[in-house]
Amino acid sequence: MRLFYEWGTRQLQKAGEELCGDSVMVARQADCVTLALSDGLGSGVKANILSILTTRIAMHLIENGLALNEVVETLSKTLPVCDVRKLAYSTFAIGQFFRDGGAHIVEFDTPSFILLRQRKQFIAPYEKRQIEDKTIRESELHLQIGDWIVFVSDGVVNAGIGGLYPLGWGLDHVARFLAEHCHPDLFAQDVADKLAASVSELYCNKPGDDVSVAVIKVRHKLVATVLTGPPVNREADEALVSRFTQRRGFLVVCGGTTAGIVTRHSGGKSLEVDLKTIKADVPPLARIDGIDLTTEGILTLTKANDLLKSGANKETVKYNTDGASSLLRMFMDVDHVHFIVGLSVNPAHQNPALPRQLGMKLAVVKEISEELRKRGKEVSIETV
Repeated sequence: MRLFYEWGTRQLQKAGEELCGDSVMVARQADCVTLALSDGLGSGVKANILSILTTRIAMHLIENGLALNEVVETLSKTLPVCDVRKLAYSTFAIGQFFRDGGAHIVEFDTPSFILLRQRKQFIAPYEKRQIEDKTIRESELHLQIGDWIVFVSDGVVNAGIGGLYPLGWGLDHVARFLAEHCHPDLFAQDVADKLAASVSELYCNKPGDDVSVAVIKVRHKLVATVLTGPPVNREADEALVSRFTQRRGFLVVCGGTTAGIVTRHSGGKSLEVDLKTIKADVPPLARIDGIDLTTEGILTLTKANDLLKSGANKETVKYNTDGASSLLRMFMDVDHVHFIVGLSVNPAHQNPALPRQLGMKLAVVKEISEELRKRGKEVSIETV
């Protein structure tokens, strides 16, 4: 079973500083997600530069195929030590999370990561080894659907020090907080925001240290398939509808002609148009049993593309009921969007009085795909 990793991050800079002295980077590769968190010594600009340097070196080496063990050795040899404090100029935690459930995590002088399984803290096994006089903690895990992995910087565990928690909040309290709040229905970003907000409260909204939170949620990948336009070969209609309706995840139909094809070849399902959802520039939504979302075609796709290019998100279209806004919300709710684009020419779109983009359905889909990729979505396009 292939797993999917969703992540969320949140940072707070130390009160009085313009920059956070921590750095967090997360990237998705073909077979894994890689996370790097670094805490620069001290705070402010110098700490910010040191931590960014550490995470960028780590990510660059990994992206160029260096094994994680070799990355750690390179960082251990590269990172200088403060002559006065005898401390490394930056600490780090690096994790690689593979689609088959395997995970490899290494940590140097950072709070240990927290693994939650079935809403309880799971103590992961680890080994310690010495590299260039640095003690490295190393864990090999096999993750499951529903697991949460949380990385924090010192600013989190030290929250409340000298106040409500004389010695600081501590990792145990952080783990208990997460066990209470890592609900399966929450996004990773929700949990990162909740933890950071609680830390800020413990600091009386004036953090005494830089704060970084990185949350990984392990779950199934959420997929949507968007069918738009009839296929070039009309004889392929029935087979196409059968294949489309059997795909897992959300099913979306864009286009009146396409909706007609789906209803004809789906056991006589009815098509209902919802005129309450019509807007001046977006045709109304429709309903087909078994289909999650049914919209008009090229006009709605073009409007959805415009929304994406304008920077719209789920919050900005939260209360909109039109087809383009509904499409946008669906795009944001899934991890992978698969477009099936029929290349049969609709005669109605050849009217020269209509907008030029109406004859460019595939081009609009490609533009939408690029916008979605910019937002971290996986996209694939199939033409029929």
